Amino acid sequence: MSGVDIVSVVFHTTTDSFGMLFNLVLLYLVIYRTPSNFEVYAILIGNFAITDFSACLASFLIQQRIIPAGTSLVYFSHGPCKFVGEEFCYIIYDFMLSCYTHSLYCLLFSFYFRYYVLANRQPTATSLRLLIVVIAIPSTFQFIILSFANQPAEELIPILGRELPQYNLTGETISGHTNVFEWKLFTAILHMTLPITPVYIGILVLRRRIILMLSTDTMSENTKKVHKQLLKALTYQALLPCFFSMGVASYTIGQLGICQSPYLETFTFFSFGVLPVVSPLLSLYFIRPYRRIVLACLCGTLNKTSPSTETYSKSGTVISNTRVPYSIPE
Repeated sequence: MSGVDIVSVVFHTTTDSFGMLFNLVLLYLVIYRTPSNFEVYAILIGNFAITDFSACLASFLIQQRIIPAGTSLVYFSHGPCKFVGEEFCYIIYDFMLSCYTHSLYCLLFSFYFRYYVLANRQPTATSLRLLIVVIAIPSTFQFIILSFANQPAEELIPILGRELPQYNLTGETISGHTNVFEWKLFTAILHMTLPITPVYIGILVLRRRIILMLSTDTMSENTKKVHKQLLKALTYQALLPCFFSMGVASYTIGQLGICQSPYLETFTFFSFGVLPVVSPLLSLYFIRPYRRIVLACLCGTLNKTSPSTETYSKSGTVISNTRVPYSIPE
């Protein structure tokens, strides 16, 4: 294993482990510590936590390096999946990509949800769960199609030997594709790259409309404050797919033959891996009920913190808040 691969293993082991921990903490808070009238919006947060945890787990299992080779695409897997086999590594990789695309669509929907509840009645929990299932259809479709696109290592090794003879293939767990223009893989590539721009445009449009609605005098200052906090959390989350774009760019540079380097090949999944690690931290910080609990635990004052008499509207906004002694400051 080369020095670059060792750095990759250390990076993925560390960041993915922390990512799984952060998302488990967030999921625990969503399930057990969410105020009753905040439960509908918490479904969206829980969906992010499950998706990001799954992405971190998949990344930890594969710890991959993506290697464009002419019109071929090869993956070296250095994670625990290699003890099962290359086909298992490939399926986990396919699942990880579907988590990334699902998270991107859910981010757009989260902005739409905040806009919708400002103008209409909040949907029921059942309706929201059904909508999340519908949103997951494209990513599920991508997973199914791409799961049949892997090709045997016996077909990929000669290509690597011809295109990249300097690479040492001894002991590598290899999976991939002999031709990126084969319809199953090409469809997945288009699905992962093309939606990024329209999704960002949609986010910017919805964000502007939400800000305009919050500037009116039709709601209390306290309600505006909470909506602005949630909007700020979503806005920071909306910056995270920039890392995904960086990963796509590094892959494209390699696939087009502009630059071929182990560092560039490793950077692709480094960029992808940032998203599910940082996303739960933003929710834990900006969602006030969860931030209080985390601060209480970190300060060792959880047992001293009396339950707040904070009351939420159905849209997740605070309509009253009575503090008691020893509560954690904002």
